[in-house]
Amino acid sequence: GQCGPCKLGLPAAAGGLADVMNGGGPAALEALREVTQAVKGRGACKHPDGSARFFASTLSAFTDDLAAHVLHGGCGRDTTGVLPLPLPGYEEAEESIPSGEKIFVDWTLCQGHGLCADIIPELIRLNPDGYPSVADAMVPMHMRGRAQRAVRRCPALAMRIEQVPSPGPTPPPARPALPSISRKALGSGRS
Repeated sequence: GQCGPCKLGLPAAAGGLADVMNGGGPAALEALREVTQAVKGRGACKHPDGSARFFASTLSAFTDDLAAHVLHGGCGRDTTGVLPLPLPGYEEAEESIPSGEKIFVDWTLCQGHGLCADIIPELIRLNPDGYPSVADAMVPMHMRGRAQRAVRRCPALAMRIEQVPSPGPTPPPARPALPSISRKALGSGRS
């Protein structure tokens, strides 16, 4: 997260993929392709290149799924959010711990100032109309301070941060009850 491709390019690519998945249309898909190409070969290390290959692979392997989102506004399947994966070797690192909070925008109040996107571009981008497009992911712990600052600086008071309950483990489905069968119906079992 020290150079431009990691700090700005990869969050822009992740936001671009979210735009495509949320039915952003062909413009969102083209923007994702452009950001992915812009990141390649520009980082201080190979992390941006690997991430760009991931996005390129997604674009080529899931063409039909992405087309459903681009052309039809979605594929009709429910999404459950972002899976919080710890960074290898940094299981306790603050970057890998979600805060359990999300940013929400009250669209009846938002006036499209764009100050929020300047403060926290990793989570908030401006759409083509100049209004914030907020990532559906939880705010990571290391970004909580900047997220709170973005909420405080909103001149229209249109933003808020709310605690979101984390989904617990899903219990296994109940096994159907077997019909009771009497011993007489089974027979004695001897022949």
